[in-house]
Amino acid sequence: MLWLCIVLVSFISACLQKMEKLVGLVSFMGLGFLAGNPNLQYDRDALVYMQNYNAGTDYFEKGYNWITKLFEPTIDYQTFRLYSSLIVFLLMFLAILLMTEHVSSVSFFYAIAIFPIDKIQVRNCMGAVFILFGTFFLIKYGNKGVIPAFFIIFIGSLFHSLALYFLLLPVMWLFRDLIERYFSVVSWGLMFIAFILEILGSTSLAPLIVEILGRFGSRANAGENVSTIYSGGGQSIGQWGIFLLVTILAIITVRLIKGMYDKDSSIYYQLVLCALVLWSAALIFMTLSIDYIRILRISAFFYFIYIANVSSNHNLGARLNGIAIGTLSAVILMSLGFWAYGFTQDQILAALGFI
Repeated sequence: MLWLCIVLVSFISACLQKMEKLVGLVSFMGLGFLAGNPNLQYDRDALVYMQNYNAGTDYFEKGYNWITKLFEPTIDYQTFRLYSSLIVFLLMFLAILLMTEHVSSVSFFYAIAIFPIDKIQVRNCMGAVFILFGTFFLIKYGNKGVIPAFFIIFIGSLFHSLALYFLLLPVMWLFRDLIERYFSVVSWGLMFIAFILEILGSTSLAPLIVEILGRFGSRANAGENVSTIYSGGGQSIGQWGIFLLVTILAIITVRLIKGMYDKDSSIYYQLVLCALVLWSAALIFMTLSIDYIRILRISAFFYFIYIANVSSNHNLGARLNGIAIGTLSAVILMSLGFWAYGFTQDQILAALGFI
């Protein structure tokens, strides 16, 4: 019920552009509360986290392990989960606030599209926060922000190794003008390569990923994970094609919004193009495993921030068009996440906090 209230209040605030920062703060803290109170009967990841927390293992990345060992002697896992979730979502609010005043619009899109899976994959959510803060430095300081952004995003990899992939973002930022100019060539080229690898097979990618994680990752069993969870394959070309269609839809939507609202080049447009390049490249990794959908979820942050920033500075009708586009995209991404991980009805209800 709390999730539904967050969605409704954020939606009203986004449409009316009233109390957007306050509603955004309350919404993200509400989502943090939901994430901090998982239903252990249906959330298998939460059980794994709790077991490793209680045992004091080094199962996860170094940053996460260090924090759990810092608190494990004094508080139980349920308390740690709640406090850490509230802090993470407060930081997420602050990171988004640095990039847009229309926080309630982003909280609305996020609550639908990304949160239901982030609620379960808490380390992925932690890594995303550092990626968002790193991105702010790119927006604020341009090329001068590349080094601090690189450093901050790398810290995020201490909580989830997938953040290493987003180290490409500050590198791409140096060439953002070229990416804007040749975006179609780059994105469609990456999708074509992914299509060929989906047909011919891409198992040769796994050893390369293992090597990179072995050198730069902070999780002891990262290589094992790539060899099992992240190289499981198991999806047909038809299933993979769904992800391709969603990627094409995202690209078309951004182009459409650019034509509708923003005739001039903007820094947020360049940012979302860089994110869509990373999104398109993720299709290559998704030929290995469906679990690389995590890349799409993190990239979607920039997609929704762009929609919020561009559509909100117009009249009510134009704003509602932007919110409608964002809502449809959010529902598609939420459905994609539930389908990718094979959620049952009870698991969906638990993810949304209804049971």
